[in-house]
Amino acid sequence: MKPSTPGITTIGLAAVLLTATALVSAGAQAQDTDESLYFPWKDPNNPNVILMDPDDESRDVWNARRDTSKREPGLTNLQRYEFGVMPMGGFPTFLGAPFALTTEDLKAGGVEVAMVGLNIDDNFIPGGRFAANKLRTLTDYMLFGTGSYDPTMHLDYLKDMKLADYGNIASHYGHSERSLEEVHKVISEILDADAIPMAIGGSHIQMWPMFTALAQKHGNESFAMLHVDAHYDALNAGFGRYVHNGRMVYLGVERGLIKGSDIVQIGLRSPKPGTEDLHWMQKKGLKFHFQSEINAKGFEAVLKRVLAELSGKKLFISFDMDGVDPAYAPGVGTQEPEGLTASQAMQLLRAVTIQNEIVAIEINEYNPFMDDRHQTTGILVDRLMRSAIAGLAAKKKGITDPFYVAPTGLDHAAKPDH
Repeated sequence: MKPSTPGITTIGLAAVLLTATALVSAGAQAQDTDESLYFPWKDPNNPNVILMDPDDESRDVWNARRDTSKREPGLTNLQRYEFGVMPMGGFPTFLGAPFALTTEDLKAGGVEVAMVGLNIDDNFIPGGRFAANKLRTLTDYMLFGTGSYDPTMHLDYLKDMKLADYGNIASHYGHSERSLEEVHKVISEILDADAIPMAIGGSHIQMWPMFTALAQKHGNESFAMLHVDAHYDALNAGFGRYVHNGRMVYLGVERGLIKGSDIVQIGLRSPKPGTEDLHWMQKKGLKFHFQSEINAKGFEAVLKRVLAELSGKKLFISFDMDGVDPAYAPGVGTQEPEGLTASQAMQLLRAVTIQNEIVAIEINEYNPFMDDRHQTTGILVDRLMRSAIAGLAAKKKGITDPFYVAPTGLDHAAKPDH
């Protein structure tokens, strides 16, 4: 008798298929019902929340503070030498300023402006995280800390203003939203000392924690913003995220942190906003000034309009370096042709800092990796910082005209008024 061929009978095959189908169905149900097994960072109750690993004891390694409680509050001069400037033996700080670590340091030192580095690199082209330290070590003929005489208003702003370097704010590697929390905390420390935070570097996404810190300090919708940028930064699309580098204005308005009517934008010239975006901007009352308006009416006319729109308001200055023509600022990640000239950008900051009560300043989107060999963009960032501080110093001296020019700057025979 011929032996039977090994195999599966019809009944046996049907049973196997049914069993396999049941297993696949059960697996699909498990995947559907237990998504946390595969995507444990997703919050089932809130799609805007990314969960942290509860078993990761090192999750705060990026922003764990070291103990500074045993030192007396106050400013620390980090220079060994009296001349103490880069690169001739000095230790690098913003504008050669003394260093501070805490709110108590700022209070004890009577600091008026605390310069702080921002490091979030939320851009398609990375590099903004290195901007703050690059500004501290910029190779510049002025030799940081020695040249502080404003060439327009003829006043020595470093002697007239009490400044401090407040270090850099930690950024979380690969997790911008977590980094924003630390920006909020550190900016709040500066605001708690009643000092003006001047935040330098990183990506423009950091506008969001500037909003939140200012709203917490002064109240929601209690301040205005001068927004210098090639881009309107009010995309309503989240792209799977809550806040990203082009959505801060939209969220700030929609979440009630700042009124649309208190936002004044200048330098816009990118492919966005489109028609629908413009409708939203007009509905919310934003005051926007495209580069086309500057080209048609002239910068002085637009500046006068901007000053009128901001008059009498507490002001947050948010300055994106791509708001400047790339001929003057090539070192940015999102370059757009045209824009403000270097001279116009400096005049704008002098004017608003003289006219308004300034509550915060940020200058970001400088990418040292994209700059030219002469560091043209970095030098302009430095001069913008100085222009803003000079405007604050002028106001402190009683100057009220936002278009003020020293008499000796207009006529070599004029008598100095300072």
